[in-house]
Amino acid sequence: MKRTGVSPVIATLLLIVIAVAAAVLAYIWIIGYQGTLTQQASTAQLQERIKIEAVQYDSGTNTLTVYVRNIGDVNVVIDALYLYDKTGTAIGQSTGVGLTLNPGEVKSGTVSLTGGLTSGQTYTVKAVTQKGTEATYTFTYRT
Repeated sequence: MKRTGVSPVIATLLLIVIAVAAAVLAYIWIIGYQGTLTQQASTAQLQERIKIEAVQYDSGTNTLTVYVRNIGDVNVVIDALYLYDKTGTAIGQSTGVGLTLNPGEVKSGTVSLTGGLTSGQTYTVKAVTQKGTEATYTFTYRT
């Protein structure tokens, strides 16, 4: 009685084809899953966007009024406002602001300064939301 079976060459080729097909399916699944994660992360990140429109300094009360616009498509809550001098030292801050802005809305918040502004000096204002989105605005104070 003679047994017939699959020759070793054909068996090897079948195993190679099965391995390649499994690798291709795994690759397609991983790329699709990665694309979904990337799209979800970038969509959430792009929704919350703010912009500092202008600033106004009142030397009588030594406060800086910061006008912030929500240019995203979700409500944002401004949590903190900071003022830095040209060396990067914070000369004023306001935390726990709690300023809620609807999409497209502009509101103002104030920062009390530790000292007055010097004419001709450059300053940077930073607004930070509760989720950590930041906007900066640089200006030179002129009297």
